[in-house]
Amino acid sequence: GFDTAIIQVLNETQTPATFFLGGLWMRDHQAETIELSNNPLFELGNHSWSHKDFSAITNDEMQKEILLTQQFMYGLVGYQTNLFRLPYGTYTDESLNIINDQGFYIIQWDDVSGDPDPNVNAENMTSWVLQQVQPGSIIIMHANGRGWHTAEALPGIIQSLHEKGYTTVTISELLKIQPYK
Repeated sequence: GFDTAIIQVLNETQTPATFFLGGLWMRDHQAETIELSNNPLFELGNHSWSHKDFSAITNDEMQKEILLTQQFMYGLVGYQTNLFRLPYGTYTDESLNIINDQGFYIIQWDDVSGDPDPNVNAENMTSWVLQQVQPGSIIIMHANGRGWHTAEALPGIIQSLHEKGYTTVTISELLKIQPYK
């Protein structure tokens, strides 16, 4: 899926975001991928082709998952990313080496919104995110239809972060890196 309400909130509040996209998702959501890539608030990252667990697949499968996504992204939007987020956040030392050897920055999160759980309402999500946040935090949320109450929670989260003195930025701005190859 694609939660347009999340994109609307981010646009209305001028909030930058990094979207980690899977290759299959991009294939099935080409117009949305192009829309995200054309928005100056947003940047794109690689989230593998089919969201396989990188702690449980072979080295060849990992390389294929990464390469297919890179090729599809390039064909669709004209560039490739050097940001990679692990499916499920799971990995082995070997998978980290493979990803690193392909020139990627491996991105993990430290602030879990809980948005894939339909029982986590906007109020709980907001409270949870704000309790965990600290300088340099990366907050994980889902715009693929799995974030049940994300669009509802986002305005309050963004406002509260700004009131606490935080600035919202993309991953590349946070890490002071160039996100594209």
